Amino acid sequence: MSYVGIDIGALTVKVAAIRGNERCATVVAHQGRPLEVLNEVLALPEFADAEYFGVSGQLGHIPEVAAIQPTLREVEGTFDAVASLGGESFLVYLLVDGRLTNVLSHNKCAAGSGEFFVQQIGRMGLGMEEAVRRSFDGKVVPLASRCSVHCKSDITHKLNRNEATPEDILHTLHDSMANKVIALLEKGVQAPTRVLLIGGVTHNDAMRAALRAKLPHTDFVVLPESPWFEAWGTALLTRDEPHERSPKLAAQPELGHLPPLHQYGERVHVITTPPMQAPSDGPLVLGVDAGSTTTKAILLDPMTHKVVASHYGRTKGNPVAATRECLQALVDAVGNRRSEWSARPAQPVSWPAPISAPSMSITRSPPMRREPPISIRR
Repeated sequence: MSYVGIDIGALTVKVAAIRGNERCATVVAHQGRPLEVLNEVLALPEFADAEYFGVSGQLGHIPEVAAIQPTLREVEGTFDAVASLGGESFLVYLLVDGRLTNVLSHNKCAAGSGEFFVQQIGRMGLGMEEAVRRSFDGKVVPLASRCSVHCKSDITHKLNRNEATPEDILHTLHDSMANKVIALLEKGVQAPTRVLLIGGVTHNDAMRAALRAKLPHTDFVVLPESPWFEAWGTALLTRDEPHERSPKLAAQPELGHLPPLHQYGERVHVITTPPMQAPSDGPLVLGVDAGSTTTKAILLDPMTHKVVASHYGRTKGNPVAATRECLQALVDAVGNRRSEWSARPAQPVSWPAPISAPSMSITRSPPMRREPPISIRR
């Protein structure tokens, strides 16, 4: 007989099963589809013999704080607090003699959460393992970490202006997340001796190192069960009081529906992408847009106003390298051509305006970094 505990979080579905003294668990990101992912997980062989179910978290009937209490009795030693490091928020559960007495949470801004960190390393084109490893080579730099919108903009500007390296940004993000946890701990515990870390962010070595650097005399403990701690506690509660033969899920809010868009197809005018014009022997106009997320470049024939070649790529926090990638793609498309650069300020143009070949020039602003001049020769 097995008892299954399910914890549905903002980003993941955690499922744990207890069979006598044995237990197994899995954690899967649900990408906004928690019920679909839950059904897929429960269909796995390790959960096929489940007889009783309990559900905690966003769609559950068991509060997560109630799921944590029985799990603490299964863990050796005592703790001053439990720090839950989730993808959407960080929580600190205060303990007195092994019992939960209070729950503290930071503000709801996502800038100090695990998911925000995942989003930023994605914008830099990094995987989790590489980001954590490179974080140790960075240093703390000033960053507007209180607001996710301001923080994202600050990261983009610092990378684009070469005011910080990717390693510095990664290190500072870990430092910011650790500061939020420490601030919560200091609200309830003076000089904590032992703190249990749970949640998905406990896998992050750099985060654990940042916490230990800020509180060197505190023992931050990570258990093998830490990533699915609440699901384990839910399974324990289900074993003690088995009631539900299937997962008892709270009703999800329903949204209204509008008619499908395909019914209005006759109102849609699809503008097909025009074919690229073969490059002429005359001069071509180069246009580059280096944005915070993507960098785009085109070559335009000023005589026909048609696009000769184009490239669209990700900036990855380095607009100079992204621009060079675009230019190389254009060179590969049309071959090396001579490009003359003019340093005069661009004149204001009312759009749309005809392009006159005799007065056409290519302008650029001063480079953000000291790079050798770019010259495309034929």
